[in-house]
Formats: sequence, C-alpha cells, structure tokens
Amino acid sequence: MYLIRHCEKELSGADPALTPEGRQRAADWAEMLQHVGLSAVITSDALRTLETGRIIAETLGLPTNALPRGDTAGLVDVLEFDHDEDAVLIVAHAETIPQILEGLGVLEDVNIDQNEFANLFVVIEPSSDAPVYVHLLMP
Repeated sequence: MYLIRHCEKELSGADPALTPEGRQRAADWAEMLQHVGLSAVITSDALRTLETGRIIAETLGLPTNALPRGDTAGLVDVLEFDHDEDAVLIVAHAETIPQILEGLGVLEDVNIDQNEFANLFVVIEPSSDAPVYVHLLMP
C-alpha cells in the first residue's frame, strides 16, 4: 500500500480544489509511481483528494474509487477484501493517514504538518503481524 496526502490546496472554501502547484505535484507523483505496479487509486470524497487521485490515475491508466473521508475501517475492509494482493495508492489527509497506517498494522506514531505535501508512506504486508513500513519524502 502506498499512501500520500492530497497535494497543495486552495486556502479558502469548504471543499477547496488543488492549486496549480498541487496539480503539478500530483503529476510528479504519477511520474514517480509509474513503475511500482499500482493497480488502483483510492481517495477520500474531498475535492482535493479526488483531484490528486484523478491526475495520477489518468496518467497511469488506473481505476479510482472514492470513500467517505472518515471511514478508515471501511477503507481497510476494501483493501483487505478487494485489493488483498494489489499495490494500491491511497490519497488521504494529514489527519487520516495516521489512522489508516494504524489500520494497516503500523504502530509507529505518525504526524503530518498541515504544510507538508511530500510524504510517501509505503506499507508492505499490511495487517500482518509485522508489516514493513517505509516513510519517504519526495524531493
């Protein structure tokens, strides 16, 4: 499982869209992730995650699925039942990524600042007794 936060967003509005910098970062994520063998992109239902996921999915020719923002348990169920053997990109939020990682079996404390958009979290063997967890920063 690959997890990223949505890219840079507008600073106003109840459900802000991506900024031009955010759209460029999403394109950069697509380029960076093009060879990892992704089979799907899952986002929350917020506009900024939908846009980030759409840019990546369209570039890589992948299907997308949007789930309610706070439904971490539902997301983990979808991953376990529908994508058990797949490499999936999850586009989420600074507030939900720590809960998603915990649902995947990662016990490390993760905090994402509201100004951080370059984190890539990779979980290998999620929900196993000892998942492998890697945290990378995009240049």
